[in-house]
Amino acid sequence: MQNDFTLFLRQLDLNDLLMKALLSLLAAVIILLVVKIANLILTVIIEKKRRQETEKGTVNGNLILSLGVLLRTVVFYSGIFTSAVIILEIFKVNLVSPQDVKNIGLVALKTLGVIAGARLAANLGRLAVTQMFSKEGFINGRRAQTLESLMKNMITYLVFFMAGVMVLQFFNVNTSAILASAGILGLAVGFGAQHLVKDIISGFFILLEDQFAVGDYVEAGGVTGLVEEIGLRTCKIRKWTGQLHIIPNGEITKVTNYNRGHMMAVAIVGIAYEEDIDRAMEVLKRECEVALREITSIMETPVVQGVVALGDFSVSIRTVARTVPGEQWAVERELLRRFKNALDREGIEIPYPRRVVTYREEYAGEVKGEKQ
Repeated sequence: MQNDFTLFLRQLDLNDLLMKALLSLLAAVIILLVVKIANLILTVIIEKKRRQETEKGTVNGNLILSLGVLLRTVVFYSGIFTSAVIILEIFKVNLVSPQDVKNIGLVALKTLGVIAGARLAANLGRLAVTQMFSKEGFINGRRAQTLESLMKNMITYLVFFMAGVMVLQFFNVNTSAILASAGILGLAVGFGAQHLVKDIISGFFILLEDQFAVGDYVEAGGVTGLVEEIGLRTCKIRKWTGQLHIIPNGEITKVTNYNRGHMMAVAIVGIAYEEDIDRAMEVLKRECEVALREITSIMETPVVQGVVALGDFSVSIRTVARTVPGEQWAVERELLRRFKNALDREGIEIPYPRRVVTYREEYAGEVKGEKQ
């Protein structure tokens, strides 16, 4: 065995082997220098173009930078491929035929072109979404961030899925079977996760239609409280007593929002039937004018509407006040406190239920007699 290996080494032309190694190294260095120079030229051109387009405001600078990265990547891998072909040719290694090399090169170029095009298309789509959401008055706030991120991810996944299918076709892979399998899998997942899909779709439309936002006081899904978080699947609403309710979006069929537009504080006070109703209303009106000056949450002078009910013990007078969103309950409590003090100062009675007990002597005597 050792003699055979020695004979093989003797048959090798060491000078020829050394020459081929030097030529391979020289070829690799030259190609590396060419790749470096090409990358420097591309960097200068891309940076100049980026500055020009940024000044014009027509194209996003990040998009041009991404295109530059793609071009430099193509140049780098092309250099590696060329080096490998030259080195194999120097050593007279015929692993593949010239036609195979041509085919491989075409497939590689097509693949790189599809990947570069997909990256460019995804960036263009994300740029379009960013510009759409950056328009004045389109959609603002937290829901805009959520929708923007969702749409960008959908565009990216869709573009690269299509690019992957095209690349597989270059390698003669039957993509129709893959697409059919993906369709069947998606259908199965859809049937198995109907509630999840329903929650996500409902969450998307909640954000898109701006039904409510974080910080709003709402009644939704049978819960009334402050919205702390809105997601694509669930919403978190905290009641004023502290409990946090996590509600799937699919269960939200009706929403009552207490923070959209000016709210109305409603204060109802009762006075005794013996009191002068007109006088009581004048007292309430004067107190409303004072409240307008002192309570910043009231938008305009509260209106004393008049008698709204004749109860068993009192005559009810209703007052309404337009307030800023979310402050209607605090204003209502403050108005009731002020009305109580004002009516007390004017000597106007606010009645409460009374019970009159009549004590009969004869009945009391009968009871005493029975006890004896």
